[in-house]
Amino acid sequence: MSANEESQVLSGIKSILIATDLSGRSDKALARGLLLAAAYGASVRVVHVVDDDQPKSLVEDEAARAADLIEATVKPMVDRLKIATPEIEIWRGLAAVAIAKLAAETKPDLLVMGAHRRQLLRDVFVGTTVERVIRTCERPVLMVNLDADVPYRKALAAVDLSQHSIDALKFASRVEFLGCEKLAIVHAFIPLADGLMRYADVEKSKIDEYVESIADDAHKALVHMLSEEGLAKLDPEVIVEEGDPVGVIKSAVERLNPSLVVLGTRGQTGLKRMLIGSVANAVLRDLECDLLAFAKRAEED
Repeated sequence: MSANEESQVLSGIKSILIATDLSGRSDKALARGLLLAAAYGASVRVVHVVDDDQPKSLVEDEAARAADLIEATVKPMVDRLKIATPEIEIWRGLAAVAIAKLAAETKPDLLVMGAHRRQLLRDVFVGTTVERVIRTCERPVLMVNLDADVPYRKALAAVDLSQHSIDALKFASRVEFLGCEKLAIVHAFIPLADGLMRYADVEKSKIDEYVESIADDAHKALVHMLSEEGLAKLDPEVIVEEGDPVGVIKSAVERLNPSLVVLGTRGQTGLKRMLIGSVANAVLRDLECDLLAFAKRAEED
């Protein structure tokens, strides 16, 4: 048995793709990805994308320097973790497009990325690189914010009873929540008749009773879903709260301080994505912990 196999403690991931832009944010992703590779006994490929909208000589020079830098950065980590040296690939083009294409070709069990630098106005229209990858890539994406020496302890899964959130929860369970020992599941609900009842001057006690009944029904539906999907064995803390999903998730993150947030997403592009956005995009921009996003493409619904 190899040293890597001796250190392996988790199962469910055999291959990891780590995308780096050589920034400090990506260094966190690189370190976390290699640490997960050691825990799962997974193979690793590291990719860096060089912007090809510049003279060819500069592109090739930057590509050579990037490969050398990645190799130098990875070596001490690999030696310490006693894992195989990862493959290094340098692509040319747009980062989000190239990363998604490589992920589609190699089909890693997990794509690991750092929380990329935000660029204000540009991000309003097209999003950060990690946001664009999450909404176009068909592989699970781990967005890393935490230092690799901060262990994963508690996961918070946001569930809306849809198939894509169920799929995300199943995937996270299959890979043992990346090592998290505790799990909480949060579900947001909006009592649709609440506003009408207030407008009609229904007494507050009656409105409260109505909202409580909706919360109870939502809790029962969530527990039933977990049972039907074979996930009741996870024995999670179940949180059902009134409010919009983004606000409820952020509130739960602040209270519970999880290491990892799990979200199911619907991959979308074009005008529809620009107009309606997504819960995942709204949440990930403010997260200080790591995010595991599992995409279900819109055309698969």
